[in-house]
Amino acid sequence: MLRIRCRLAAGFVSCLIAVGGTTAWVDPTPAQATPAADRAGDGGATSRISGDRIITTIFGQQSGSRRRGRVITSSWVTFTATQVAYLLQVASVDPAVAGHPAIRDYGARAVAGTADDLSIQYRVVNGRANGEVRLVSISATAASGWSRQMVTVVPPLRPTLSPPGGLAVPVSQPVFISYTPQVWGQVVQRTLSSNGVTARVRAWPVRFEARSGDPAAVGQVTRCPGRGQAYDPGDPASPAQQARRPGVCTLPYRSRTGIPGRPSSWIGDVTVWWWAEWSTDGRRWRPLGEIPRLTALPRAVRDVPTALEARP
Repeated sequence: MLRIRCRLAAGFVSCLIAVGGTTAWVDPTPAQATPAADRAGDGGATSRISGDRIITTIFGQQSGSRRRGRVITSSWVTFTATQVAYLLQVASVDPAVAGHPAIRDYGARAVAGTADDLSIQYRVVNGRANGEVRLVSISATAASGWSRQMVTVVPPLRPTLSPPGGLAVPVSQPVFISYTPQVWGQVVQRTLSSNGVTARVRAWPVRFEARSGDPAAVGQVTRCPGRGQAYDPGDPASPAQQARRPGVCTLPYRSRTGIPGRPSSWIGDVTVWWWAEWSTDGRRWRPLGEIPRLTALPRAVRDVPTALEARP
């Protein structure tokens, strides 16, 4: 059974996730300073990071909404990328977690390559999590029905893997993770105008971290300060030698998959951290901080030789 209990501290929510015999507090990304609202025309705007998205709001003379006084007794809360990564790690060592319908479905879709737009939510009723967990579409939950509010979600970025993701990796062979300049060079830009005010936000990837999902490597995180470097099959250096070079990021896999008692793939993850800014004049940009976007990383591991080749 998966149980969730949350607490509020310093304006941020952290969750106590109890799964099987494992319990841990999972705190969100460290708080980022939210700048004071810019003033322009007859109104102003604010922009802030909330989990894995940017919430931009323009206030004007009509900003006093009829929504005031509305009492919400039930809502769904989206797990942060850190919390989802924790759940995936726990699932690799705890069958009770791996068997939870939402986690099992997420893993199956990850293996099928259809989990990029999925996230996991838990339900809160009258201020308390009631244990309900579900899969949701990230793009669907990003929609805002308020004309003066814009929700910006950064896209998932598919990494280049060597060996490629569709191949089983031999035990103990490093898996190289990197991004092409074209993928890493993406910039997300969005604009919202209302009441004579125009708010702009933009974000671009700056670093990433990855976990293999292998139970033998639980707690081990590969952190890469840039886009990483792909394995070079034309280089006479061995994969192990190339893996030790500066700027190269790899994941370790030590446990076989597909044998009795183990899944067909370990479900790891790669989280890209985007740097975000916002502006109301298009010239002076104020920092918002970093936004994480998690992508599931399934991997089969075998005791068989597999040719290492880089994906273009």
